[in-house]
Amino acid sequence: MNQSEGPSGFLAVDKPSGVTSFDVIRELRRIIHIMKLGHSGVLDKPATGLLVVGANKATRLFGLFSDFEKQYSADIWLGISTTTDDLTGELLEVRTGPAPDHAAVESALQYYTGTILQVPPAFSLVKKGGRELYRYALAGEEVEVAPKRVTIIESRLISYEQGLNPLEHIPPESRLLPVAAELPPLARVRVQLTCTGGVYVRSLARDVGADLGLGGALGFLMRTRIGPFNLAEAYPLGDIANAMAAGQSPAELMLPLASVASEDARLNLDGSQLVLVRNGQSIRRFKHHLPPAAAKRGDLVFGLNADHELAAILRVQGIDQHGLVELRPSMVLG
Repeated sequence: MNQSEGPSGFLAVDKPSGVTSFDVIRELRRIIHIMKLGHSGVLDKPATGLLVVGANKATRLFGLFSDFEKQYSADIWLGISTTTDDLTGELLEVRTGPAPDHAAVESALQYYTGTILQVPPAFSLVKKGGRELYRYALAGEEVEVAPKRVTIIESRLISYEQGLNPLEHIPPESRLLPVAAELPPLARVRVQLTCTGGVYVRSLARDVGADLGLGGALGFLMRTRIGPFNLAEAYPLGDIANAMAAGQSPAELMLPLASVASEDARLNLDGSQLVLVRNGQSIRRFKHHLPPAAAKRGDLVFGLNADHELAAILRVQGIDQHGLVELRPSMVLG
């Protein structure tokens, strides 16, 4: 069997800290022997949590993920600023002073809720002049970066602790560990963040800390949800390796292609409709026979075959005065 062949679907992986998202892909290729793999969005090396990996045809569906909501659990440390806006960077500044009260922290988080302008971290994959920002930072070159428009749906304060000893909380791999004994007590803000794609949680930590007058750096970060995919259904890499060694197939661990579609956007297609769609032709249905998500021009409908597998993605092209809806194929998967 050609190495690029095999089942199509999504693997929800629980990424550990200390490895890159591409490290996960490389390890999965070794474990499940499928070469055509991709992921839904980079998690920084220190971050943990949900990484959705697509195999074969699933990689074609990652364009849909930019519209999915994402959810994170994160720690913001107040009192320090770093070159990377998290605990992996070099210490830039230490600020001491009265810790803000609970209401001030909540107010700062709420200020960054909604559609905002956010400056990406200096150490990031965002490009300026065709070159990633982290390359400028490594070379010691300062560049002006235009802020990006991003949307933070909710920043919910989970806990707020003050007077924490850095030696007891800074991770051992952090560059701050050698100076931890010299740092004053810090405050830790734990938040649950819901946002759309493109948000840098490190930038949020930096900006919230600056607004509170103490500086801020991101500590723990865990992604818990991407659209319909949840961390609760994710496998650690070791569990995937053990399942393969026990004789399971990759398909047994995968979520189907239809997992990307909410229930109110799914449409069962009969044989004649599938033939039309596979030939690139539109199909027409009355609006009351369509899922609720097919409400207006441009909306997506996910066409399923008789086995409830995702066969095509259709787009509402138009609705006439009689309520007849034209659905034009946007992507055919089988």
